[in-house]
Amino acid sequence: MSTEEWKMQTLAHWATLDLEGYCNKLGISYHINFKDPLERSASSVNPFAGKKFTWMANSAIAFGVLHLHPVDTPQAQTTWEEWFIHSDGLHHHVLRNYIFDDATDSWLGEDPDHPAEVCNIQWHLYNDTDMRPLDLR
Repeated sequence: MSTEEWKMQTLAHWATLDLEGYCNKLGISYHINFKDPLERSASSVNPFAGKKFTWMANSAIAFGVLHLHPVDTPQAQTTWEEWFIHSDGLHHHVLRNYIFDDATDSWLGEDPDHPAEVCNIQWHLYNDTDMRPLDLR
């Protein structure tokens, strides 16, 4: 897949999720945090290969949660990201299924508010102040 193909596919998927509208609800810039970094990427390989963006309603979070999670239950070290706004502010959680130095919290669970592929796995996380997906930095 060429650079332009994966970018076009990603932008089309973001449009189906109304990522721009979701960013507006969060009070962050779609262009600064998603679209511009994607367009600047020189990668000929889709950095999101093996992962997918999913928006999910959430029983505790009014606007729901945007997830960038593995397509399949991970069998190796991986990262999962989620963006949402909660009563205590804006969150961009970076979660890894292994212990890492910057981790400030952990999560293990199963519920309808999270993608099935990430449930029942021990995740370690921190709240990143940079809203851009890790793979577009």
